[in-house]
Amino acid sequence: MATMVAAMTASAVFSVVLSSFVSDAKADKRDAAAMVLRQAQQALKVYVSAAPADANYSPGASAGRWAADSSGNWALRSGSHNISSLLVGTPLEGGNFSYTVTSYNCGFGLGSAPNNELACKQVTFSLTYTD
Repeated sequence: MATMVAAMTASAVFSVVLSSFVSDAKADKRDAAAMVLRQAQQALKVYVSAAPADANYSPGASAGRWAADSSGNWALRSGSHNISSLLVGTPLEGGNFSYTVTSYNCGFGLGSAPNNELACKQVTFSLTYTD
């Protein structure tokens, strides 16, 4: 009987220790996801410009182009932008991180295509990674 109680106790302790390691890893990834999303949101704010191709009004080595964005277009151009390079060196490495920009007329017109620089922008982020 004592052996059975000892075995059950050892099994319970082992399962608690194991589950705490798993939940810590998931928590680390959730924290990293929140951090990388926040950084991307902050980075995109500096690209708001009515003159995205003018280096005087747009940041980036190539005016208005975000180095993390593999599309090579203005960071707020309508469409999908892959920024998975931001995940390198984080617990989320190997995941997929992108955002989609939708332009809409909010009273100032759209501006010239394809950038629609006068339009208001809606940005939707997508981040997928393995647990």
